[in-house]
Formats: sequence, structure tokens, C-alpha cells
Amino acid sequence: MSKARDTVETLRTVLVDGDVTNANFTGADLEVGKGGTGASSAGAARTALGLAIGTDVLAPDGSAANLTNLPAGGAEDFVASGTLPNGKPVILKANGQVEVVSASNIAESIPAGSEVVLRSSGISNIAMAFDPNTANKFVISYQDGNNSDYGTAIVGTVSGTSISFGTAALFNSGSTTVTAIAFDPNTANKFVVAYRDNSNSYYGTATVGTISGTSISFGTAAVFNTASTGVNTISFDPNAANKFVIGYRDNGNSGYGTTIVGTVSGTSISFSAETQFNTSGTTDYISLSFDPNTANKFVVVYKNGGNSNYGTAKVGTLSGTSTSYGSAVVFNAGQVSDNSVSFDPNNANKLVVAYRDFGNSSYGTAIIGTVSGTSISFGSEYVFNSAQTNDLKCSFGIGTGSKFVATYMDTASASNDGTCSVGTVSGTSISYGSKSVYNTGQTNSNLIAFDPNNAGKFVIYYSDGGNSYAMTVIVGQVATPITTNLTSTNFLGTATAAYTNGQTASIMLKGGISDNQTSLTAGSTYYVQPAGTFATSAGTPSVLAGEAVSATSLLLNGLATPDEIPSQSGNTGKFLTTNGSAASWGTVAAGLVHISTVTANGVSVAEFTTGLSSYESFIIVCTGFYPATNTADIYFTFNNNSSNYTGIMGGVNDSGASYAIERGSEMALSYNQNSTAANADLTSAQINIFGNASGEYKNVVGISGYRSNNYGQMSMNISGGWRDTAAITSIQIWPNSGNFYGKFMLYGVTTS
Repeated sequence: MSKARDTVETLRTVLVDGDVTNANFTGADLEVGKGGTGASSAGAARTALGLAIGTDVLAPDGSAANLTNLPAGGAEDFVASGTLPNGKPVILKANGQVEVVSASNIAESIPAGSEVVLRSSGISNIAMAFDPNTANKFVISYQDGNNSDYGTAIVGTVSGTSISFGTAALFNSGSTTVTAIAFDPNTANKFVVAYRDNSNSYYGTATVGTISGTSISFGTAAVFNTASTGVNTISFDPNAANKFVIGYRDNGNSGYGTTIVGTVSGTSISFSAETQFNTSGTTDYISLSFDPNTANKFVVVYKNGGNSNYGTAKVGTLSGTSTSYGSAVVFNAGQVSDNSVSFDPNNANKLVVAYRDFGNSSYGTAIIGTVSGTSISFGSEYVFNSAQTNDLKCSFGIGTGSKFVATYMDTASASNDGTCSVGTVSGTSISYGSKSVYNTGQTNSNLIAFDPNNAGKFVIYYSDGGNSYAMTVIVGQVATPITTNLTSTNFLGTATAAYTNGQTASIMLKGGISDNQTSLTAGSTYYVQPAGTFATSAGTPSVLAGEAVSATSLLLNGLATPDEIPSQSGNTGKFLTTNGSAASWGTVAAGLVHISTVTANGVSVAEFTTGLSSYESFIIVCTGFYPATNTADIYFTFNNNSSNYTGIMGGVNDSGASYAIERGSEMALSYNQNSTAANADLTSAQINIFGNASGEYKNVVGISGYRSNNYGQMSMNISGGWRDTAAITSIQIWPNSGNFYGKFMLYGVTTS
């Protein structure tokens, strides 16, 4: 037989010889024993199997009415962590569980923990500072009366609301007084302690300390003043690596207020020449603070013995290893003491000065200062303690929303309690909450230091008169703004129902429709809010929720992923583009780019501070500018710097007379300008700034046209430059007196 015939014969044999026979295909289904139902009809088969149409099986013309308990489209099951309200947005946690988007704040608690005694006695001349590079670590320096008055330091560690101490270390094996301490924010675990070395003719001396765990080692001490020195204050420049400034009363030079710049290299210090900031008499209660938001700027406050002991302040500028100062400004026309100054880390150019006001019954008082260039202005005084206020210190906290804390002995209490007042700054105004007592009993030598790594947490040091004047520390906590568990990437979707902790929760994911919402506006885009709601404006962080398709339904995360904005981190100066399916950041091509516009409306300075680093040169277009004070000049500077300019402004007036002015501390935009607003439409200028890289000088050319009060209509050419190698980080335009008006548009130039 052929091969085909063989195959057919084989199949016939299988069919005939197997379990399935011809009889199985007539009138009935296969026998149950052969894998069938034994039924002779479809209905009988369903009966045999226990199935019913409409309940268990859909007929071709049936409905899905009985299909229940199926998840909605786009939903998935997760385990709930905590309570999930119906319809609320949820996030995905690291453990794979989900929790509702929520926000909270840290409540104020002063004190927040129990007192910890550092020593029962024998400690004086205290200073304290937190390490900005190591969370929960701080150092106290002091004169150890139980060990020959040697200069000593010790590491404290905060754990929650508790404090523990390491082993004390000597930084001076000799009698030591008036210590001051500051950490280098640019170098891990490094600090400098400055002190008066009584065993070496009372010379001003400093040394570098290095923290390792809870131990300290010190480098070689360096003398910065070879005379009796009243050391008051020390502060590192956060914008200049390894640079710090010491402020002191130089008893070898008529008690003048003096500063000196130190540079740390490893465990060694080198000092520059000293600079006198007050030569009008004995200078006391010196306090100094750097602005963390403005490069190389600090403010020094002091009691001016040459001017009736008035409270006085000056703006200082650190340039290399030297300091220079603006004009002295009186913040209190009366005798002051216990001056303490602190910059607001949350608001550029803002600071607080707290002091004891002898002209007002020695009340505890504070005032807000605003720095502009090398000038400082003050708002109104605000009393925080209407009683004699002793041993006063103050400090701003990181992450507190412009809150500062003043610590002091409150003589209004019968026992002279250790007390805190928390001030909140708004502009130049201060509001205070209720006073908080951290120690019941006479409290001396108060100090405060905020932990920069823990929002609102601080440590107070004090001498506890109610406990034999034991040297004591305690933790406090300032209320902090709202924090949220929502990030830019962890939004998952919405709960489809209400769930309790540990339940299996059905979550509608991105791309699905959340149909359990209320009060939505169809067609509007909604964003997840930090507190777990939806709104049509973005919160912080900005998280897209989706688009409302009805009052109760939200299409989660918009229409498609391409509508999402990619991460902005690391994309400064770039623009958003799309290829039609995905968005991305594009690089700005060579050319002229508008950076920002500043309108001066009766202000003392117009300033550009952001977005400058991406450009190689700049153009500033100035229109309608004029001073509020008649015959004022209008200048411009870089980086708030008032030196190293070479500039000349020359031109003619409408009568043909020629004029020229030369500047060295700034560059001129106008000279002797008319203050009449009606002439503003006649004033304009263009400034071209060439060069922006670090390490090169900056050249400036431009033209200015304006109305002069004395010289008529002026047309002036501007030329010169800034002989400084620093990169331009800010540009200031300002009048030499009063306020001014105008519109200033900054453009950046790139060539690559």
C-alpha cells in the first residue's frame, strides 16, 4: 500500500479500537466515564453540570448583569497602611503598601526633653555651635575651673530629645577666657575656637578642632592679636571655603572694634591684617553673622562707646583675606548690651538683632535689618520681654519659616526663670507667641544653637541657679511648616472605597478613571495637594492628578504620559520641547535670551540674582528710570561688591557742553538726574557686559540718555569694567540716595 493509504488505515484503526466508538456520536454526549456528560441535549448537559444561563453562563443573547465583584478598569490590589478614605489620593511606600497622601507639621515644644547636667560646677566662658555637616552633633567650648581654668571642649550628641556627651579635650593648657566657636560649613567636622589666652599675656588666639565620633583633636594654636583681647564672636563665610572672621575688642588699641580674617588649611590657621570697624571709642557686645544667601556679606553689631553706647551696625564685605565696611547705622539710640545678630536663612538679606534696651527699662527687644549692597536699614523695634532681660542670645532656625528664638533670664518671674520667646518675621515686622520657660529658677549664661540638619530643633545651654548653678543643656523644638509624604514621583492613584489598616485595598491607577470624586469642574486639570486633596493649581511638590471628565470623575494623570513635565532638576536654563509623543528639555542655542525683568517702583535697589551662571555675557535694557531724590546718581554693581571698578561716563548735553565722571567703587548709569516722573519717558540706557567666567575681568560699554536737573538733556557713553575675577552671581542697580523707579530687562548671551 501507498504511504497515504497506510496513514488512513492507521487513523481508522485508532478510532475503531479506542474508547471512542461510533455509538458514542449518536443521540447522546459521551459517557461520563469517557469524559462527557451522558446528556442528549445542551440543556440536559448544563443540568448535569449544575450550570444556569444568566447566572453562570452567558448565552449569545444574554447580559452581563450578573457579573459582580469585578475590579474597575485600571485598578489593582494593595495592602493599606493606615486608613484610606474613599476617593483620596494615595502613595506607594517602599514596602509595597499604600498610604493616603497627608501632611503634618512639627509642633512647638520648649523644652522638648529633660535637662542634662554637663558638669555640676566649675564651667564658665561658654560657647556652643552645631556641626552643619553631621546631624545631631554640637560642641561646647569653655573655661574649666576644675582644671586650672584650661580651655576645654566637648562633643554633645542629640538623640530625639536626649543629649549625651563624649570625652572632654583640651585646646589650651593655660588659663582661658572669653571663648567663641564656629563650624566650617564647607569642611566636614572642622571648627575653630577663638579665645583669650590668659597664660600668654591675654593674647587673642585660635585653634582648629576636628571631630571624630564623639572625640576632638586640635591643631597648633595661632595668635591673631598680640595684645589683651576681648574675644566676642566668630563666624565662617558659608560662601568662601575655609574662611572665617573673628570680631573682638582690641584692648591694645584703645578698645577699638576690630575684625580679622582667618584661613584654615588642614589643622593650621593663617591670619590677615586686622581691620578696625569702629574707631570712635571702646567697643563692646560685638556680634557677627554671615548672610548664607549672599556671597561674602556679613553684619557686625556692637555697643559704640564713642557714641553714647548706642546700638550700632555695619555691613561688612569679605574679599580674599580682607574686610571692608559700609557706613555705621544706629539701630537703637540708647545704651544697649547683650547684642546678638542672626541672619534669616529663609530670606536673603534679612537679619534680626536682639538686645537689652537700657533706654526702655532694660526690656528684651528685637529689630529686623535689611541689607542692600553695603547699606543696612532697620524696621521698628519689637519688645519680646517687658522686664529686665539678662544674658540674652538669639538665633534663626533652619526650616522654621522665618522663626527665631531669643533665650534669656526673665526677671519678670519671681525666680528669674530661663525663658524663650519665639519671633516670626514678616517683612520688617515681628510677631511673638507666648513665652516658654525652659528652667524654673535663676538662669544665667544662656546660649542657643540650632541644628541645621533637623528643622526647628535646638539646644540651650545655661547655668541652673535652682541646682547649685550646674552647667545644664536641654533640647527645644520650634514649630515647623507643613511637611508631606507626597513626592514628585510617589503618587500612585486613588482609593476606590474606604479601607482600614491592613485591608486589601483596590487602588485606581494612573490611566484609569476615579469616579468617586465630588465638586470637580469638567475639563479642568487637577493637581495632588500636599495635604491629600485635589486642586486646580499645583502644590509643592507639583504633582499632576489628571483631568476632570465630570463633576465626579477624574481621568488620572491626564490623557497620556507625554503630557507630564519631566524632572526640572539639573535643567537650569533649558526649555521644554516635545517630539509629539514625549516631552524633554532642550538646550538653549547660541544667541540672546531674556533672563528676567525687574521693575523698580520706589525701591532702594533693583537686583538680578538668579539664572546668571548659564551665560557668557549680558545686556541690560533700562527704560523710564529716574530717582525719587532730585539730582541723585544711579549706579550699578556686581555681586554687591563696592571695589575694583574702572569706569568713566562721558558725553554732552543738549547745549553742546561736555561732561565726564569717573568711578571706582561702582559704575554710573546716570549723573545728577532729574527726579520728575514726567520725564521718565525720556530716560533709557543699554549696558553691555562682556565676560562672566570665573578668573577673568569683566568689560562694560553702554549708552545712557536722561534728563539732568542741572545740565539738561544728557547723552552719555559708559565704558570701563570690573577688575574682579569672580563670576557674576548678581547685578544691582541703585541710586546713591533715596529710592528710584524704572524697568530693567536682563538678557543673557551665549555662543555655544
